[in-house]
Amino acid sequence: MENARILELAQEQYDFLVETRRDIHRHPEPSTQEFRTRELVIRELRRIGITEIRTYFNTGVAAVIRGGRPGRTIGIRADMDALLMDEATGLPFASETPGVAHACGHDGHTAILLGTARVLWQLREELQGNVKLIFQPAEENGPQGGGAQYMIREGVLRDDPAVDFMTGLHTNNRYPVGRLISRSGPTHAGSDPIYLDLYGTGGHASTPHLVKDPIVAAAYIITALQTVVSRSINPFDNAVVGVSMIQSGTRHNIVPEHVHIRGTLRTFKEEVRQLAGERITEIVSDVAHAMGVRAELDIRWNYGPLVNDGAQYQRVKGWLTDLVGPDRYVEQEFPNSGGEDFSYFAQAVPSVFFWLGTQADNGVTVGAHSPAFTFNEKAMPLGVAAFTRIVFGYLNGM
Repeated sequence: MENARILELAQEQYDFLVETRRDIHRHPEPSTQEFRTRELVIRELRRIGITEIRTYFNTGVAAVIRGGRPGRTIGIRADMDALLMDEATGLPFASETPGVAHACGHDGHTAILLGTARVLWQLREELQGNVKLIFQPAEENGPQGGGAQYMIREGVLRDDPAVDFMTGLHTNNRYPVGRLISRSGPTHAGSDPIYLDLYGTGGHASTPHLVKDPIVAAAYIITALQTVVSRSINPFDNAVVGVSMIQSGTRHNIVPEHVHIRGTLRTFKEEVRQLAGERITEIVSDVAHAMGVRAELDIRWNYGPLVNDGAQYQRVKGWLTDLVGPDRYVEQEFPNSGGEDFSYFAQAVPSVFFWLGTQADNGVTVGAHSPAFTFNEKAMPLGVAAFTRIVFGYLNGM
């Protein structure tokens, strides 16, 4: 398969990609509620001619394109959910659902995978193997563990045809259109929410000797947690232990009975992740005991570090460099500290995840999860071309 032909077929999808992305963008749906998006995906897959379609985890969809010759199976994933926030882009196709917005590019991911399906369906007789298209819900649903693990539990990777290799992409407004970006090893941090509640004995602030003050205990715990990274983690490794929310109290002269704390743990290696969890648990338990309060700690282990398979990464790098040229392929120096539940797929089968440059034409970068976030739609055909090139590289050895 010639790169020029792949790029041409992908560019032919531009109008479809824009129309589909804007439709999804206008009608955003939060995690686990992607019912309209699911029906749009199924409708478009059937319109293409694809009939081998199954649903997983309520709103998830997987479809299969079987090649003209038998062989391995590659899975391609797109996430579909929006965020619980208001949009402030002023776009003519802005969200029509108050409090919900596609501020992370998942609308584009879904459109790109549908565009890829259209191209691969045209080329299916040339494929030596199969393609499983996975449209995943609830990537943003971190506190509940994200949607990838539930689709995997329900069999999306093992159901016929079983998936041998996975790939996926994410928009990235820090890079210009035309760039593809990835790296070997960790690409995203493990992202584990920390839920901590402290219970003491309240009373009048003028008689502190008669209370067990959970606010003072919280202060000591928060301070001590800063030593997890500085004194327990190898300085050549990276980690974040942060407290981002603390709620307690009703009045200046009342010692409350309860303090509500929320935070995050970010790591790039599984062994560092486990060590940090152990230290957090020890600090919370020991300080709470010393201060005479009761602690309820819940580290909600969910998105582990996303680690690109080293051997497969080198192959993908070669295919994508061949597609766009060495000056447009960027080897990312450092992993991203954000979480990404594609990590579940990468834990289950060899996988490679990459970024698609989507910066505005004027060079202005608006980060994901901002009310003003959007991305450059001119990048979407390259997303289709990149997926198609990886498919032919993996299945046909081209």
